[in-house]
Amino acid sequence: MKNLKNDISKKDKLIFRILIDSLMVGALAGLFSVLYRFVIMKMDFYRSFLYGEFNPRSLIILIGLGAIISFIIHHLLKWAPLSGGSGIPQIRGEILGKFRMEEVPTLISKILGGGLGNLMGFSLGREGPSIQMGGAAAKGLGKILKRPPDEIKYMITAGAAAGLAAAFNAPLAGCIFAIEELHKTYSKFVLLPALIASITANYISFVIMGQETSFTFFVTESLPMNLIWVAILIGILTGLVGGAYNYLITKFQDFFKKINSKILKYALLMGVTILVGFMFFEGTGGGHGLLENMARERFAVKYILAILLVKLFYTSFCYGSGVQGGIFLPVLVIGGSCGALIFSAVHNAFGLDAFYINFIILGMSGILASVVRSPILSIILVSEMTSTFEHLIALSIVVMVSYYVAEALKVAPIYDTLFERQLKDKNLLSPKERELGDYSVFEYTITDDFKNLGKTLKEINFPRHLIIMSIERDGSEFVPGADDVILLGDKVTVLISAEDALDIDEFFKGE
Repeated sequence: MKNLKNDISKKDKLIFRILIDSLMVGALAGLFSVLYRFVIMKMDFYRSFLYGEFNPRSLIILIGLGAIISFIIHHLLKWAPLSGGSGIPQIRGEILGKFRMEEVPTLISKILGGGLGNLMGFSLGREGPSIQMGGAAAKGLGKILKRPPDEIKYMITAGAAAGLAAAFNAPLAGCIFAIEELHKTYSKFVLLPALIASITANYISFVIMGQETSFTFFVTESLPMNLIWVAILIGILTGLVGGAYNYLITKFQDFFKKINSKILKYALLMGVTILVGFMFFEGTGGGHGLLENMARERFAVKYILAILLVKLFYTSFCYGSGVQGGIFLPVLVIGGSCGALIFSAVHNAFGLDAFYINFIILGMSGILASVVRSPILSIILVSEMTSTFEHLIALSIVVMVSYYVAEALKVAPIYDTLFERQLKDKNLLSPKERELGDYSVFEYTITDDFKNLGKTLKEINFPRHLIIMSIERDGSEFVPGADDVILLGDKVTVLISAEDALDIDEFFKGE
């Protein structure tokens, strides 16, 4: 009885500690995300002056500025190697014990490198950096509070979710992101801290930046069910374009890796950026303002095609270079362009003028589903960003069609691909896994992908050593023995060595 009371007391303290930690993580992640949004907004403003008029003087200024920014970004990436790109694969690697972020260098590199890149005109977004900064800030806080390694990893997850929530004022999407993209499985240790931190970060964003959604446009009238074929068309197009985008990202990464000279690499990056800035300024930056304009005005088909192609190739080009920046916002512009193209093709024949915004929003969800392959996140994130929940059926159809089109193309989800590529880079892997903590606790929900359903524990050939701490089944939790079986729907809690986390993760998910 005494041991039971002690266990209950420890559990109550843990729950209370998670609550307090999540509130602090959310506040900290929210502040960094808001800071980054502010920096990006300022850089957007100054960039319009840099490319305001083409003449020898402005060209010389841009070339000189490009050289300085290249030097700074290069040294920031040397100082914080894990700060390149969006940061989402790095966060997943951190949780699985494969990467080890240096918190302060990562935060500085993301803010400074991302801001300067945006000033030049890189077509990259703010969500990935916000997610990584939230995770890095949470990790630093966990170390200051001297939390155990497994709790720090849940704090990192909560910080990453909070970063996304504050970047787009989308707290529910932050929670879904933690489940669908980072852990790829449901766990109360993931959901509750992520929810608390996301709401807190969103509150911080509202207080500092104002209580508004990410985009000002929204649906005023749901698409009638007899027009649901529109959603299928948009799903097919966004699925194809999303598959092409994922393919281009990897090809441009390979292209930049073949360039041995850093000077040549950055000269090419800055040269293309300056060219795009003067020839098609709308293609620079993340594209938030461009998407707003697209929703307010009805662009000509040729102009929409230009936006789609420039964003498709230029964003892939910028991301492939490895500089700091995310892909969500540029991808949303690509998706909005897909929706606008479908609208231009069918609206006259079927009298769809009242549903123009629907096409834009449906395209945004569809492209996310094909690129990221997280369907629920795609629906919830776009719904929260546009304050639109009236047409969930149409959104769901677009997302499902786009998802399966991308799957049929056999192009892997972008963050899975980027994560696997980073695992091959020995310079990014943690040199000493034990510094991350010897053991961590993970929780897996067993699906029909698990290849050992119905087998006893002693019959299962686990890829690495682990300790199964408990199995939760039908609301009851028990400590299993060697003769107990694993069934569909079980929640299995395991204790594993940090260096074995990736193998165990793939084993339980049937990958």
